[in-house]
Amino acid sequence: MHRQPTGRRTVLKAAAAAGAALALPNTARAADAPIRGGTLTCSVDVQPKSLDPIMGDAPTSDRYSLLNLYEGLLRFNGKGDLEPALAESWTWNNDATAITFKLRSGVVFHDGTPFNADAVAFNLQRAIDPAVNAPRRRDLADIASVDVIDPSTVRVNLKATSGAALASLAVEAGMMCSPTAVKKFGADYGRNPVGTGPFRFVEWIAGTGVKMVRNDRYWRMGADRKPLPYLDGIYLRFITNTAVKMVEVRSGNVQLTDTITPKDFEAVLADKSLVLVNNPVGISQWVAFNVTKPPFNNHKLRQAFNAALDREGMMKAVTRGFGQVTPTLIAPSSWAFDPSLKIPKYDPARAKQLLAEAGVGPNFACTMNIIQRDPDTQIAQFMQAQLRNVGVNMRIEVLERQAFVPRVLAYQYEVSMGRINVPRADPDHVFGPFFGANAAQNWAGIKNEEIFSAVDLARRETDRAKRKVLYSRAQRLLLENDYYAFLFFRQTKLVASRRVQNLKLDIGGAWLLADVWLAKG
Repeated sequence: MHRQPTGRRTVLKAAAAAGAALALPNTARAADAPIRGGTLTCSVDVQPKSLDPIMGDAPTSDRYSLLNLYEGLLRFNGKGDLEPALAESWTWNNDATAITFKLRSGVVFHDGTPFNADAVAFNLQRAIDPAVNAPRRRDLADIASVDVIDPSTVRVNLKATSGAALASLAVEAGMMCSPTAVKKFGADYGRNPVGTGPFRFVEWIAGTGVKMVRNDRYWRMGADRKPLPYLDGIYLRFITNTAVKMVEVRSGNVQLTDTITPKDFEAVLADKSLVLVNNPVGISQWVAFNVTKPPFNNHKLRQAFNAALDREGMMKAVTRGFGQVTPTLIAPSSWAFDPSLKIPKYDPARAKQLLAEAGVGPNFACTMNIIQRDPDTQIAQFMQAQLRNVGVNMRIEVLERQAFVPRVLAYQYEVSMGRINVPRADPDHVFGPFFGANAAQNWAGIKNEEIFSAVDLARRETDRAKRKVLYSRAQRLLLENDYYAFLFFRQTKLVASRRVQNLKLDIGGAWLLADVWLAKG
């Protein structure tokens, strides 16, 4: 039983209401018993920075790997609610400032280290340790301390009430690593990951892929009453080019892909060997201005760029009807979405006027950094043409993701294009890393205490209606200051071979492969 404090019955639902986790896509379920064996080859367009779950910098993309290696105390079920994983149950104290977890017995890490309360305390304390400086530290910022009650019981003490605490334990920040392996490998642990998940790590071939094999000591049972997973192994290939990805999946070299662009939807639907898989999340495309130094510390200049962009035209051309222009990067399906927020109006004449008021003169030139992936290049070219119409010469510089991220976060850029998979398990997983105080992904270099305060208050609030008001306030301030040019939201879909059976997706759209098997070809 998961007892919640009085008056907080809605906290769990609020945390997970962004979408349906473990949503079954439209791959057919096999009527026959699961088939054991075989290796599933998948494609992902982002190579992880690290396979240490607290050290990654690409939520959702990272989880394509991490969810098969690791588990947290909690996970999301098919309705989007939290349910037990490595914890069998949890209870709140009376004032909702502490959560006591009863842990699952008999679980071991891939290296044989027992999973117990000491392991939980080690992981959570490591994640919040300032000296570790983990990018995912922000997700667990509400944790004050962790107490080991006995080998199977642990208490997590919060700094204050939190509407996001439980959801944060079900994502990367709450994934459990082997303390033995972390201590053994030190700074190299991210290349030598050890979890409790259905697959264990074998090899990371830089620039090519990650190989995993089944964990023979996994605790979950399959439909055949034998330990999962059904597969012998999985191979995650890094394929950034969508055209190459499509060639590989249509040839059978790849049986499952991450997102493809809308221009390929019809080709998949026409191929009887493939299935177009619905994804519970989509992608919000955005552009950040470096507001830490000239020229984009000039608000008039940022306003001019926003007025010069035809978002509706870009969205229709890129998504082919599978998208929507949104005020900010919050997805329309999120409870934090506020349709009353004003989208910047496309007004080239006003853009020219604002450029003059900004004092930059005719033929203003700047550079936009983008990541080498689809459809970012296409969107950048649309922007380039639209800005040229108002007298701005914007050069496009294309970088590999691992070069792009540190440059942008060091504010060694003028304009940059990014994207984010949304919605997430809790809105704080978007607002906190992007717009909170000391945010790890403060791409624009925002220093606005009003925004920071709204984000912090929303995190601590447990009433969803009050949290929504605070998130709307933060979004309104972002729009008023033009720190970003928020472009549009686009639906995403995956591709699977019809041989792939019983595929499930997590709340963030990443696949869960423990229950998957391959039908005979």
